[in-house]
Amino acid sequence: MILPKISVVTPSFNQAQFLEETIRSVLSQGYPDLEYIVMDGGSTDGSVGIIGKYADRLAHWQSAKDDGQADAIRKGFAMANGEILGWLNSDDTLTPGTLGKVGEFFAAHPDVDLVYGDLDLVDPGGKRLYTARPLLRLGILVHENPFVPQQSMFWRRSLYEKVGGVDPTFRFAMDLDLVVRFLIAGSRVRKLPGILAKYRWHPAAKSSTIRDVLERETDDVIRRHLPAVLEEQAWRRFLKKMYYRGMRYTKEPRSFASALMSRRWV
Repeated sequence: MILPKISVVTPSFNQAQFLEETIRSVLSQGYPDLEYIVMDGGSTDGSVGIIGKYADRLAHWQSAKDDGQADAIRKGFAMANGEILGWLNSDDTLTPGTLGKVGEFFAAHPDVDLVYGDLDLVDPGGKRLYTARPLLRLGILVHENPFVPQQSMFWRRSLYEKVGGVDPTFRFAMDLDLVVRFLIAGSRVRKLPGILAKYRWHPAAKSSTIRDVLERETDDVIRRHLPAVLEEQAWRRFLKKMYYRGMRYTKEPRSFASALMSRRWV
C-alpha cells in the first residue's frame, strides 16, 4: 500500500510551555511520508529555541509577525505539498499512531474526502478530563453543537482547494467555517475509531479567553453560508436543536456521557 504524504501545520505564538510536546507528538508518529510545518508568529518566550531543536526534521519553520492564527494556518498550507492536510495547535497533541491510521484509511478509501476521530480533553499538565465524541454532521453543527474536532481531523488537498481554504478573517471559528464549507460542498466524511488527539484546556487557551468572539463568529459562519437558519422562528430553531441533539446521542451514544462531563470544565 502506498501511503499518501500528510502535511501538518502548527501555528504558534508564545506557547513555549506546551510547544515541544506538540512538536514531539507529530514527529514521533513514525509516519513515512510526513511534511511538518511550524508557523510561529514572532514569539518572545523561548519558542524559537524549542523549534530550532527540531529544525532538521521540519519541512519549514519560521518566526515572524503574522495576522493571527488563521493567517498562519493559511500560509502554512500554501507551502505544503501533501495530499492530506491537517493542523495541530501548539498546545494540543496527536496520540501515537494517529497519522498511520489516517494515511492507511485514505489510501484504502480513495472516495473519502475527510476523516476525524474522538479526542481527549486534558488539563494543562496533560491529565485527561473527559473524551469528546463528536459527530460531524452539518445539521448538528448548525443547529445543535458547533464543536469541530479540529485536532483529530484530516482532509484531502483537493477538498481544501475546492472550497478556497482557511478564511484568515476569523480569529476563532476558522475551523467551523472551513468544515461547514466542506460539508456544503458535499464532502464524503468518515469517522475513524479511537482517540486521535488531545485537546488541551487551560486558562490561556483562546477557547477559554474569547468566548464572546466564539459566539459572534459562530453566528457569522451561519449567516454567511446558511442565512435562512437565523431567520427561522425561535420555536422552530429550538425543535431542530432538540432533533439534532437526539440524533447525536442516538448515533453516538457515548456522547451523552461526554456532554455531562463537559459541563464540569467548559
